[in-house]
Amino acid sequence: MYKFAVSAFLSLGISACAPEYFNVYSEPAPEHSVTSSDKLLPEVYNAADTLVYSSNQPLDRNASVLVASIVNVDALETSSTFGRTVGEQLSGRIAQLGYAVSEVKMRDSLAVRPAQGELMLSRDLAFLAGRQDAQAVLTGTYSVGVDTVYVNLKLLRAGDGRILSATDFKLPLDPDLDAMLPKQTEGGWVLVQ
Repeated sequence: MYKFAVSAFLSLGISACAPEYFNVYSEPAPEHSVTSSDKLLPEVYNAADTLVYSSNQPLDRNASVLVASIVNVDALETSSTFGRTVGEQLSGRIAQLGYAVSEVKMRDSLAVRPAQGELMLSRDLAFLAGRQDAQAVLTGTYSVGVDTVYVNLKLLRAGDGRILSATDFKLPLDPDLDAMLPKQTEGGWVLVQ
């Protein structure tokens, strides 16, 4: 009886440490009409919580986390209004959780491309993170389907790019979200300004 009581107490104690909405994969959108604008912020906040709480290396609250704009998986050199918005929401949420977040747009050691955001999916990851004195970099990609946008996010160790945690979510593609995405033409991608 004693062992059962201790096991139950420990299980409850451990589950109380993480937020009640924490999960590794977001549940599918309900069947009723939910717009992407209704789901974007909750999905992004849940993803940020998942990345922080499931990291296989504890994050130091005083060492910086660098958050990059997420990019289209088919056009890694450009971002979009959607990618920059998700990046801004991720950095805000990680700051709300009490972690130091570097605002890269205010630093001169990282080249920020106008209308493209702060891009980190490159071989210069360790160099750029080192210049920002960051412990980790949050980056990711999105892909656009017929009626859904799929987002993949990764928290990477700054020194070597090792994946510390990862998560995914999806959003229904509606006119609001479509307006934030670049348009693909026969000649390639057109960046939404």
